[in-house]
Amino acid sequence: MVYDVSIDKDLFSVYSEIRLGLLRFHADVKASDDHFWDYMNTEVLPQVRSKIEGKGWSEIPGIKGSRAAYKAFGRNPGRYRVSSESLIRRVRRGDDLYHINSVVDVNNLISVRSGLSVGSYDLGQVHGAIRLRKAEHGEGYTGIGKDFLDMENMLVLADDEGIFGSSMSDSTRAMVTDSARDILVVVYCFENDIDLDTLLCNAEDAFERFAGAENAEHWIV
Repeated sequence: MVYDVSIDKDLFSVYSEIRLGLLRFHADVKASDDHFWDYMNTEVLPQVRSKIEGKGWSEIPGIKGSRAAYKAFGRNPGRYRVSSESLIRRVRRGDDLYHINSVVDVNNLISVRSGLSVGSYDLGQVHGAIRLRKAEHGEGYTGIGKDFLDMENMLVLADDEGIFGSSMSDSTRAMVTDSARDILVVVYCFENDIDLDTLLCNAEDAFERFAGAENAEHWIV
């Protein structure tokens, strides 16, 4: 069940602390669940606010490494925010997180807890092996809820049809909708001292509990 996912070795000469945490499972994607959001609002989000209180964005684990990686590859992390920072900014302000569906909601739970960008993808819309590489000049895609995004010099996921995901914002092509069944979750990690295996074990439990994940398997590249 493990999917063919790799990292372009040339990336490590620019920034050495690159890993992908991967989780694949089957699920029937459902509407957002009130029980899940009660858990988020009463337990998870207060813990996150307490954890980040008084810290700058470059001091928060997960966000810290992501910002460093963006700088190393020539993108301004203040202008092009990693998705976890965008979510945690909402948490810090007290704004509600978006209610999307059972899979994407858990995806965002993992992200705000860890500080790491997390993407969930419909493997039915992915074609061939997946590789994390640097986007070239002129490469981009239509982002979820956004217009065309210029992804030059961003680290992006690509398959046989081109790029479709990143730690900043994902494309509409492989996004998880109600029709998705075979799902790949990617945790973008740019800090060696983060315990990625434990994070993936906890993520697997969360997807099973709140999204009905079955036949789950996780690994690290």
